[in-house]
Amino acid sequence: MRYPTDFCKNCKLKFRKDYSFCPHCGQQAKDKLTVGLLFYNTVTNYFSFDARFFKSVYPLLFKPGYLAKLFVNGQRATFLHPAQLYLFTSILFFFLMTTLVISDNIKRVDVAFKNPILFEPKEEDTLDIKALKGAALSEIHQLNEQVVRNKLAEENVQHIKTLDTIAKSASHEKNLFSSKELDSLIKENVPQEQLLKSMGMKENANSLTQKFYAQILKLYKQKSGGSLLQTIYETLPFALFVLLPVFALLLKMFFFRQGVYVNHLVFSFYFFSFLFFIFALLLIVNQVVNLPLWIDLIVVLSMAVYLILAIKRFYLASWSTTLLKTGVILFFYFSLIVPATIIILFLYGILVY
Repeated sequence: MRYPTDFCKNCKLKFRKDYSFCPHCGQQAKDKLTVGLLFYNTVTNYFSFDARFFKSVYPLLFKPGYLAKLFVNGQRATFLHPAQLYLFTSILFFFLMTTLVISDNIKRVDVAFKNPILFEPKEEDTLDIKALKGAALSEIHQLNEQVVRNKLAEENVQHIKTLDTIAKSASHEKNLFSSKELDSLIKENVPQEQLLKSMGMKENANSLTQKFYAQILKLYKQKSGGSLLQTIYETLPFALFVLLPVFALLLKMFFFRQGVYVNHLVFSFYFFSFLFFIFALLLIVNQVVNLPLWIDLIVVLSMAVYLILAIKRFYLASWSTTLLKTGVILFFYFSLIVPATIIILFLYGILVY
């Protein structure tokens, strides 16, 4: 009795259709690609390090879009799982980043924060502010005289606007606080609310503003910016993990006819894995040989070229379409999404450190 057969999408060999797994390579026979399948069993064995990793490195580096294309088409057991590869390369990168770069930067920031000049306005800056305030008061006095004499005509509208700008600039002196004054208040153990007001916080400030000023005061008391920098660095992996599906969403928007969202997510996992791998290599090489800045810039620019080639291969688009859509995606990503993420990270670091 002959049984119906099917071909394995991974190894291309024939096996019985009623089998749940391919008897030749072990891949699941019917594994429709979904978001759930993409993350299946990834968390429990993302540390596994086998021959699939070495098989994946060469095409990852030198065949842009190749691994993503194979994975989406069903060949999923020969090479390392995209989410697994992403986790491994990201852990490698952040380990090297923490060991080789972040620890030194934290020490430098701590040393810088212990310098009293950082919190004390320069004498020339203070003189400029006083001069600006004096000029504004003089302008205001002249304006009052004109109002009293009813000599304020329509042609002075622009003058009024200029005066208003000067007055507002002079008012910024209220937002400056002297470190000596603040230190004396801290020694007197005055309530925190009074300290915050001396720093320029308004009485009707909302809770978020109060929290922000309180954290700035905490930063000032500790004279240690390293803890703030450490908090920001610790949120980077999570931020990048959020940025990845956003990048996949942009791909889905511009290549909406090229399959479901999970396909674009697979592509993004492999592309971000490539970025982490290259950045990790740069960190290692720069520890051995201090590369010139122009070489680092060339490597960074080559990543854009890699993305163009990967999109061309994965989405089978024409060169003109690939260049245009890749350019627009990168523009939106690096001009809007990445800066917004950096600002959020900085504010988050201040609020929770």
